[in-house]
Amino acid sequence: MSKRLGFHYFQDVNHYQVRDLNLWLPELQALNAGWLVLKSSTTQAIPEEFIVGLVQGGIQPIIDFDMKINSNAKPDDLTVLLSAYAHWGVKYVVFFKSPNVKSSWLEGTWSQGDLVERFLDRYLPFVRAAEQNNLIPVFPPLLPGGDYWDLSFLKKVMQLVQQRKSLDFTANLHMAVSGQTFSKPLSWGKGATAKWKTPRPYSKTEIGEQDHQGINTWEWYRDLIKSTLNITPKIFLFWFGAASIEKNQLDPALNFEDLVKLANSDPSEARENSLPEEILGCLLWLLSSNESDSLEQAAWFDEQGNPKQETISLYKQHLKENPQKDEEYPVADRLAQWLYPIDHYLLLPSYDWGIPENILDRVRPIIRETRPTIGFSLIEAMNARKVTVWNEDSAFSEHDLQMLHEAGCQVDEKIVNSVRITA
Repeated sequence: MSKRLGFHYFQDVNHYQVRDLNLWLPELQALNAGWLVLKSSTTQAIPEEFIVGLVQGGIQPIIDFDMKINSNAKPDDLTVLLSAYAHWGVKYVVFFKSPNVKSSWLEGTWSQGDLVERFLDRYLPFVRAAEQNNLIPVFPPLLPGGDYWDLSFLKKVMQLVQQRKSLDFTANLHMAVSGQTFSKPLSWGKGATAKWKTPRPYSKTEIGEQDHQGINTWEWYRDLIKSTLNITPKIFLFWFGAASIEKNQLDPALNFEDLVKLANSDPSEARENSLPEEILGCLLWLLSSNESDSLEQAAWFDEQGNPKQETISLYKQHLKENPQKDEEYPVADRLAQWLYPIDHYLLLPSYDWGIPENILDRVRPIIRETRPTIGFSLIEAMNARKVTVWNEDSAFSEHDLQMLHEAGCQVDEKIVNSVRITA
């Protein structure tokens, strides 16, 4: 049986002690859970004992760096944390939250132009930082609807990825997708664009039609990505079973047993509400919260680990009486062939008046020795594993070089004054 069931953990960083592990690990194991989304600071790691204890106990953490999209945090700032998490057994990380929501951005920056482009410019260096530490980056969950229509936002991201040729998403695209119901039935929106009209942004659904704002949001996203890039992403359903995380509400029409049944549905069975194999995890909102926190009303357990619904205890008893063989999702040995679409890029200068005379003659030894991709685009160069910068007469600034470093490139600068060269 695939271990799809999981939870979002406390929405703070104060419940990572050994006593917390001793309380919650047995509960998660008793429910045959396989995933736990953990909030992480950008400056301090979740304690090793907590992470290792989960991994050894059969629970795979998904580390959630929930920071403002255009905060001051840089990929280099997270290198130590990412390396440590990978060493302790973590495989998945999420950077940012709901980039199509105004509150995810620093005040005063939302209304600036090219929002999707700015997000992608910010996001991709973190993707590289994760990959360089043998971690799988999970594309952050969009909020259905949102302040920027989520379907439009996602389509724009995929188009930019295709235009820039910055990532070959066919290799290893993982996504977090909303699993909120918005108080609609489990069948709402099923069939996506093959069955329903694509909804117009912020307009009411036509009579007799259904939209993507329900628990089947993933199906609309999958079809959009397949039509754009001709691939099928791996998907984690975040906020699974919540009516609305913004309103902090669980769906009163669904009990724990209903959601577990859907999460554990067999992909090989063509039942109405079975989930396909590309759904890796269903992360219920919310495992638990402080009793004084408003989130407590959306938690499945109280702070002492007591279930709030009788069906949780009944399900645990059922599993105890009917043990099932667990089946883990196999992580690819090579995390992503798309990490560096270009192995080596020779970045040459160009000016408003043109290209320096005889420049190809001067770089011929580099071309002959390494056979790099040759070009004049700093943006294109950011997609390379290594960049040799032919910096003739200070054509490239320190800011340009810093952009390459932050993109995760190995930078080899050749400083050229007319025809005199220094390494």
